[in-house]
Amino acid sequence: MWSGKPVKVPFILSSLVTIPFGLIFLGFSIFWMWGAASAGAPWFFTLFGLLFVFMGFGLTVGAPIWQLMRYPNTEYMITDQRIITQTGAIGLDTRFINLDKIQEVYVKIDFVDKMFGTGSVIVMTAGYVPVGYDTTGRGALVRPSLDALKEPYEVQKLIQEAIEKVRAKKLA
Repeated sequence: MWSGKPVKVPFILSSLVTIPFGLIFLGFSIFWMWGAASAGAPWFFTLFGLLFVFMGFGLTVGAPIWQLMRYPNTEYMITDQRIITQTGAIGLDTRFINLDKIQEVYVKIDFVDKMFGTGSVIVMTAGYVPVGYDTTGRGALVRPSLDALKEPYEVQKLIQEAIEKVRAKKLA
């Protein structure tokens, strides 16, 4: 019924929220290493601080690089029976969500989406968790999303209409 890819720039820019935290962490780590080295601390203190510098660097640039690597493999499909999402930076993660399991479909438009005229369609399902993982007995909530879509409200409407058709078939 429908297939598409996210819009590239907002898909990648949505990961930039980690940069301020990463810069703070990176700055603190460098300050700590400099303080340890200038105080004459043993070499392994400075080496230990280097681990945190690498972590700060990863927090700063890791998420945007990861999104950039995921983009070529990201695709969304809607059939008359299910929603299929596929993504992955190194391997592929393919998810199938049957339409009759969907409880709610909504659109989320964040700051980056507003700038580029895109949005994300979030699909809520109630899933079941194996015994021992969920002590509430309610099951887990599954939230697949179709991110950075050019026409999110049209996709939401298409999904809701497909869900109604599937439910009408079951009642007939």
